[in-house]
Amino acid sequence: MNARWSRACRLAFLPPMLSLLLACPSAPTPDEDQPGAVPVSQQAAAKHGLLDGQRKSFVVVGYSTSYAWPDILQEMLDEHSGGEGTYQVLNAVAGGAPVEHWIAEPGTRDYERTIGAMTADFMGLDALLRGDAPEPAIAICQQSLQLTRTERGPVTSESDMVGAEMGADALEKMALRLRDLGLEQVYIAMHIYKKPVEPEVGNERIALARLLERGHDFIHDGPDLWTVTRERYPDCYEEDGLHPNDLGSKLMAEHWYRTLAGPDARGEIILRMHEREYDIRAMMQDYLAWRRGE
Repeated sequence: MNARWSRACRLAFLPPMLSLLLACPSAPTPDEDQPGAVPVSQQAAAKHGLLDGQRKSFVVVGYSTSYAWPDILQEMLDEHSGGEGTYQVLNAVAGGAPVEHWIAEPGTRDYERTIGAMTADFMGLDALLRGDAPEPAIAICQQSLQLTRTERGPVTSESDMVGAEMGADALEKMALRLRDLGLEQVYIAMHIYKKPVEPEVGNERIALARLLERGHDFIHDGPDLWTVTRERYPDCYEEDGLHPNDLGSKLMAEHWYRTLAGPDARGEIILRMHEREYDIRAMMQDYLAWRRGE
């Protein structure tokens, strides 16, 4: 377990229904009506696994919904590989930084706190926080199109193809920028359910679909966490109804693990993760301190 956050978790048990859902010995394909189920579209997306036993690093690109779950994912990847060190999750998220900030022009504050900070902390021989992990080659983008076109996002309705293309353009620009930094593969998932900003947040998936239709061989869709969290709203959210709580963070880690592992995802790893309880606020504080170099 990562020493940076190990003090923030402790063991507990969930209700029997979740244990029954996940207690299969190999990669489960649960019914979509069950908690934690993978939507059919995402089952199809996870057709190949990235966990091939070769050392590699994943860098997480996102913002405040992703302070904690990458550490839970790290624990799952360590268990999948039989020990620490094979797969490294490097968390580069910045609070309040949707896609629009990750495509900001060099020299601006938004650029420096996103791409600039990620580059300094995790890329190149002089990376400040990468340690002995390999330089990341795969980006995990848990992102949003809020602030693109309008404060709420570009896709105002399911039929808004102008907004969908604008969103696809922004996502494409982000992915190309990440590739230029040396990230060979870019996986993109859109925002979790956000009740005050619907339907625009849910419609972000339309923009992602339009991007995928452009045929870039290095851009892939991540898990449909909007559907997963909408189905568990408000139980998987903090009191603010905006940020994932313990359950929400587990669901995000679970579905990213399923995406990365593909058919090699192991049900017992998912089960054991759900049996643990995490202090999400403590993990957030640990992450922010770590990024500050404390």
